[in-house]
Amino acid sequence: MDGLKNTKQRAAILSLLDASAEPVSAEELFEQLKADFPALAISTVYRNLERFTALGIAEKEAFPDGVQRFSPAEKHSHYLVCTICHKKIKLDVCPLAGLERRLERDTGFEIDGHSLTIYGKCPNCR
Repeated sequence: MDGLKNTKQRAAILSLLDASAEPVSAEELFEQLKADFPALAISTVYRNLERFTALGIAEKEAFPDGVQRFSPAEKHSHYLVCTICHKKIKLDVCPLAGLERRLERDTGFEIDGHSLTIYGKCPNCR
């Protein structure tokens, strides 16, 4: 796992992170894990998520409610995020593909990836 010792707790955190349909907070992961790992501390979850982020395994994003949530790292991601209920919807279409190619051509910059998050209100919260 990219230089990290593979512990049962670390593997469980990563597994839950990968299985989550939406970004999750450290607290949410902790709640899901504490039945299987009664000795697990919330600080262990935070520390592992920070390591995953530093290694490029996970991405961290601050949501409008002030909570930081984590998701598996992607080099190419696009989301709509509701500012009321914090629902996050992944877009399958890349609205920036043409712009990215133009920027590479015009600047000589080799682009490795990008992410785009658009905030607003979902149909249920309007």
